[in-house]
Amino acid sequence: MTTMHSGALPSHPGHGAEHISFFEPVHWVSLGIRDFRRAPSVGIAYGLMVTVMGWLVFALGNHPYFIAAAVSGFLLLGPILGAGLIEASRAMEAGETPTFDSSLLGLARNRSALEHFAITLLAFAAVWLLLSTLVLTATTGPVAPDVERTLWDSALPMMSPGQWFAWAAMGGVLALLSFGISVIAVPLMLDKHVRAGDAMRASLHAVARHPIASAAWAMLIVVLTAIGIGTALLGLVVIYPVLGHASWHAYRALRD
Repeated sequence: MTTMHSGALPSHPGHGAEHISFFEPVHWVSLGIRDFRRAPSVGIAYGLMVTVMGWLVFALGNHPYFIAAAVSGFLLLGPILGAGLIEASRAMEAGETPTFDSSLLGLARNRSALEHFAITLLAFAAVWLLLSTLVLTATTGPVAPDVERTLWDSALPMMSPGQWFAWAAMGGVLALLSFGISVIAVPLMLDKHVRAGDAMRASLHAVARHPIASAAWAMLIVVLTAIGIGTALLGLVVIYPVLGHASWHAYRALRD
């Protein structure tokens, strides 16, 4: 990998990097852990916010619509809240000591672009909720369970395998698209003050140029997030900020 420079951004992310190995994302996570340890109060604050929001959503029940809402909320809020962690890592790289208050500057660093990016993610979330409704009500098989019933019971026995597969497949495709446009978009907007559309196109180009490393990064995010969810969301108190910090280092590797 070529040396990274803080000067002008290359015309395409990844233009200067000839190869990024499949295992490189593990290094990004290790750097995320290092940043978390250097400013634990910042990371824990963001981790607690995500964990509490998750508890509130799942407290409503296990109906697929609620799960779709939770996924949509994570797709929307995850990258946006991550801006504060990315800002903290950017500050540490510059030799500064971040605080929670200073990390919030990330949300104002390129506010217009972040707002446009959030609108795009909101559109993704709306599409996911719409597709969930259509799939669960129109797929051949039992009608999707009503909300009142699944507040107190499991939705799984009430739905056909076809309904579950179609619903999950739609969510998977949407998650991949969301990952593709966001993998370096937020740090790029914060670091270089580019427009949201340019940042999303740059992100897609980075994924296309480094598909192996991008796939490994996506899988690592999924595995770590699943671990966080599997611990009654408590693991996200640490895992979410580590991934947020690691996103900055992923950007630094993929952009050059």
